[in-house]
Amino acid sequence: MCRPNRVNTYIRFPIVSLLGEGGMTKVSHSRELLLHMGRLYDEGRREYACRGGNPGEVAEWQARARPRLRELIGLDRIAETNDDHRVRVRLDEGEVVDGYLRQKGWMRSEPEIEISFWMLRPLDGGPHPLGIFPHGHSKYGMNPYAGIARDEEHRLRIETQDRDVAVQAVKRGFVAIAPNTRGFQPASIPDLKDRHGGRDCRAQLMHCLLAGRTPIGERVWDMLNLLDWAEGLRDVDTGHVLMMGNSGGGVVTIYTAACDERVTVAVPSCSFCTYVGANGIIHHCDCNAVPGILRFGGFHDVAGLIAPRDLCIVNGREDTLFPIHEVDRAVRGLSRIYDSAGAKERFVHRYGPGGHRFYSQLMWPFIESAMGKES
Repeated sequence: MCRPNRVNTYIRFPIVSLLGEGGMTKVSHSRELLLHMGRLYDEGRREYACRGGNPGEVAEWQARARPRLRELIGLDRIAETNDDHRVRVRLDEGEVVDGYLRQKGWMRSEPEIEISFWMLRPLDGGPHPLGIFPHGHSKYGMNPYAGIARDEEHRLRIETQDRDVAVQAVKRGFVAIAPNTRGFQPASIPDLKDRHGGRDCRAQLMHCLLAGRTPIGERVWDMLNLLDWAEGLRDVDTGHVLMMGNSGGGVVTIYTAACDERVTVAVPSCSFCTYVGANGIIHHCDCNAVPGILRFGGFHDVAGLIAPRDLCIVNGREDTLFPIHEVDRAVRGLSRIYDSAGAKERFVHRYGPGGHRFYSQLMWPFIESAMGKES
């Protein structure tokens, strides 16, 4: 019986549609499967990939591609099913902590769905730039971003990995909102009886797919509703809006900024890479899947919808989730879009020396410069 040759060493495969050219790639799939994937993900069939060569052509592409992306992630369908719903937000009185006001809030983004969040506000009247900080997979939810630790060990981890980004923001003069991200505990449909591997985010994915939605679409929907509400606050400067998150929160950051131009500065951390590697490996969690996205374009095309706004992407060199050569490949594609948009200086990519975490020293100088402040 003839068996496919499985390769576990470095071998040269001319998988043009995956690599763009032949390359040295460590693979575990058979050559036949890689060829099959090459046909499935053929770059020539990406209908909304950016092929513009100047600012006008990029703007024209964005005008066509952005509505299609909103449709793919299910935003339009979510809007249809919530046509009569009025988003409601309530805040507690809060307490002054370390020179700022910390309040807990709750937003009913759909009739049956309530998203909790922390809001950290400077004590003076403002107006202040706005920062929204969605988190990724975490059993602690929004709390670490607001500097709230479960115990001393957790507090040290938050501090050493720069995870209290909302605290960092409010101390720099931002009104900072750290929401629970839908699909990650506690803002989720629970995976009853471990039908989906004991992961609530996968339960969310399955329920979304049955309804023609995606988890990404639901998360972006929540971020846009938070932005709608925050724009009405007297101490918020709506002309300066930052979104920043790590891991799954970084993915939400990219999609939200791609869909809504009100986000003026986007800083996704440890989340940007190709969707599928040259070895056929999918890098992101199942809950980040968008059906048909590779017929739309690559992840760099999605992020390219942010151009010419300010975008700082940070990855960790020791992050085992995202291979450096695949990150670099996605960055090259995104750099071409920013160059064509005439905004080369508004996009930077940087590597932190460690793993899957924030790198404040790489992020805040860019943000402050983009916001017109002294770094």
